[in-house]
Amino acid sequence: MSTSFRPGRLVAAAIAAVMSLASASSHAEDITIGEGIALGWGQFFVADHDKSWQKQGLTPKVSTFASGRLVLDALVGGGVVIGTAAETPVVFAALNGLPVRIIGTLNRHEPFDLVAIKDIKTAKDVKGRRIGYSQGTNAHLYLSKLLKQKGLAWTDITAVSLSPGDFISSLAGGAIDGFIWTEPHLSQAIAQGTDKFHIIRSEGLYNTYSSIITLQSTIDGKPDLLVKALKALIEADDTIKKDPDAAATLTAERIKLDPAIAKSFWKRTNFKLALDKPSLVSLMEEQAKWAVDNKLVRPDAKIPDFNTVVVTSLYDRARSE
Repeated sequence: MSTSFRPGRLVAAAIAAVMSLASASSHAEDITIGEGIALGWGQFFVADHDKSWQKQGLTPKVSTFASGRLVLDALVGGGVVIGTAAETPVVFAALNGLPVRIIGTLNRHEPFDLVAIKDIKTAKDVKGRRIGYSQGTNAHLYLSKLLKQKGLAWTDITAVSLSPGDFISSLAGGAIDGFIWTEPHLSQAIAQGTDKFHIIRSEGLYNTYSSIITLQSTIDGKPDLLVKALKALIEADDTIKKDPDAAATLTAERIKLDPAIAKSFWKRTNFKLALDKPSLVSLMEEQAKWAVDNKLVRPDAKIPDFNTVVVTSLYDRARSE
């Protein structure tokens, strides 16, 4: 026995679907996100592209920044509630008593190279030269390690602190002879002329943790929001594992980099969303001692307990739920 078509049922189903979507939208939580411009933040870019935030019931407002330190500044200033930064800016924040926390890491890799004029043939040739870096970032730390490895001191160079957005124009204009940074700035500098500039690699000096940062007040007041954000990033991490080439291409488009260069650099980035607290705390303690010993912080600065700076509870929840 056949059942006759009843349009009322279809209309009712459509109305129910619309109401369901409207209800989900009405329950969506706003989240402000700060993202640096570098390949190391791949999970954030994939989450943006795949709408992973929205799948977790979040409505994202994304802002981009030239460096992780600038993301951290926006975080402290209330402009974003979650963002990207290496561990070094967090070390400086902690030394200055700022309640910035790391709640996950995206990868661990060697990010930096020296881009220099052709007269600087090796890293040791930076002596007497003007070298650009970004103060308070892990590039600052890398330059210190590079100088030490080559038997040089800060006084052997003219160190020029710049915003990463000014590196290329300063190099091309002759204001500096080289700079320390990562992609896409390396390739963008070389694009100014392979007859003018080249990249000098010094492997084994430093591995960064590309970190997910927030404030203690957000952990206290909005832990569920942060867990949802971490779930979105875990999904993006899984996407990267399944198709790294596609993720590299997507990220290259986002930061305006040749996809071929992105895919080559991708291999050294080691994407894996994790939180190895003991290793991260140990590295941050080492960097804090470096900052204090080199008088890079105020004289009364005390090395904090970095076990309170690296917070694992949200990451553990995101993985288990």
